[in-house]
Amino acid sequence: MRKDSDLRWFDLKKTLQEADKKELIDIIQNLYRLSEENKRYLLAGSIELKAEPGVLEAYHEIIKNEFFPEKGHGTLRYSVAEKAIDNYWKALGNIEGKLELMLFYVENGVDFTNEYGDIDEEFYDKIVDMLEKFCTLLKKPEGKILYPRFKKRLFEIRKKSEGIGWGFEDDVELLIEDVEDFFE
Repeated sequence: MRKDSDLRWFDLKKTLQEADKKELIDIIQNLYRLSEENKRYLLAGSIELKAEPGVLEAYHEIIKNEFFPEKGHGTLRYSVAEKAIDNYWKALGNIEGKLELMLFYVENGVDFTNEYGDIDEEFYDKIVDMLEKFCTLLKKPEGKILYPRFKKRLFEIRKKSEGIGWGFEDDVELLIEDVEDFFE
């Protein structure tokens, strides 16, 4: 018998191609039941966003929970929040939703440091890095038309980051000014 490490995509693909519709539905149903992450991914990839606004909200909740869980303090597992953004993008390929989640991550980071005080360099680097990725994507042709939707929130981020140390305020200011200059 083969070990799991010996199995390849080619083997699975062959099996799936030979399966009938009911067998495929059963496989997908089992994946759906296996984990919340699978459930979100399958729903996001198969449901029209406008028909199911709860899909984007589910990814919002993952991000928010890393900063502001319902109980206790945020765990700040950056990889969990960043993976939520990546999974959303892989499943839907919706640039507006990806930008929304990226900016939501930054907003939560700014609110977190304003709530709990000075954090550490890694924290500020992660938030600035996400803001930089957001700004880069926003300036691409497919992102340009979305600037008006995010303009006010960028202004709020800049305002809320005033007085935050570690060079964070300066980095935020420079990135947002660059975006404003780009669009003016």
